[in-house]
Amino acid sequence: MTKLPLIVAASLLTAACVTDRETDSLTESEAEGRAFAQANCASCHALDDGVSPHRDAPSLRRAAHRLPSWAVEASFERGVQVGHSMEMPVFVFEDGDIANLLAYLDALRERD
Repeated sequence: MTKLPLIVAASLLTAACVTDRETDSLTESEAEGRAFAQANCASCHALDDGVSPHRDAPSLRRAAHRLPSWAVEASFERGVQVGHSMEMPVFVFEDGDIANLLAYLDALRERD
């Protein structure tokens, strides 16, 4: 039996069991950014910290520390895949999605 299904299952369970305290401490924009990340990023990246479902994908907490917000924002606005050497799905950002996602990444950065 391969370890990948176990890792994916454990990551999904961890993401589903986020405590109310963690989500209650987020602003509305940060919470919406986290919801966007849950819907669009969690299939590869651990949302906060921990083991990501994709073995080469850093947790979003680690990813948040790699580049400053302004660089990530500019890349998202241009449609560039920030820091990805692997295949990443194409995203269509709605109004506010980039700002909310950046707010969530900033919150992850500030908690460290």
